Amino acid sequence: MAVPFDNFNEFIEENHAAKLASRAQQMKQQSRPGAPSQELMSYWGYKFETLCLIPDKWDAVSRDYIENRENEVVSNYAQYCSVVRTGIGNASLVIGGEVDAVWDCKPDDKDQPINWVELKTAQDFGANGNLLTFERKLLKFWIQSFLLGVPKIIVGFRSPDGILQRVEELETQKIPGNVKRSGKASWDGNLCINFTAAFLAFLKETITSDGVWRIWRRKNSPAVEVFKMEETGHGSILSTEFVEWRQQMAAQAHSQP
Repeated sequence: MAVPFDNFNEFIEENHAAKLASRAQQMKQQSRPGAPSQELMSYWGYKFETLCLIPDKWDAVSRDYIENRENEVVSNYAQYCSVVRTGIGNASLVIGGEVDAVWDCKPDDKDQPINWVELKTAQDFGANGNLLTFERKLLKFWIQSFLLGVPKIIVGFRSPDGILQRVEELETQKIPGNVKRSGKASWDGNLCINFTAAFLAFLKETITSDGVWRIWRRKNSPAVEVFKMEETGHGSILSTEFVEWRQQMAAQAHSQP
């Protein structure tokens, strides 16, 4: 969805090796001499989550735990996973992704939406006036929460040295309109959705045979390339157990009257 406005990411499909290499490169880089490292800034984000979250509903958590959250060991291990079935254009999608928290509690009715909350940190643009940089971050914030059905994003704005300055709650559905009215208008939500719908339709027309395919957009290139890597197999995307299970389910479905 971010392709029309993001010239920095090279691969579109899930490419674990490329992500690890890119992350390792980022960890080595610093924006300026003496600036905090990528590892430290990642820690700040996880620390913000630790301060914001409790393991159960408010009345089920001890006062001692609540008041001593700042002493909790920082970890990114515990997480929710939101799995949604949705559609963009004529394409139906099943999407799963990590979500940070629930605002209140999960509803007893499974058909009711869950009040998911995503927690993010960003350098306070009010400190240096760099609203454009924050809007580029907002694009990724919005896409992640929009696709997973997360209605609220809580952003902790920090100083360049990692000190929390303020906290702001953002409604996911209002983010594109707010960006459009900001004066910068660095991206357009409708264009992101329309591009995604057209691209998914293109994929359905292009990928019509078995094998492993790659979806690639070179850095700073306007073109998205789709090409076959292997004539057969599933790469490392699908496990053998999953493929066998799907084949069994398909055989059972065909055998039923």
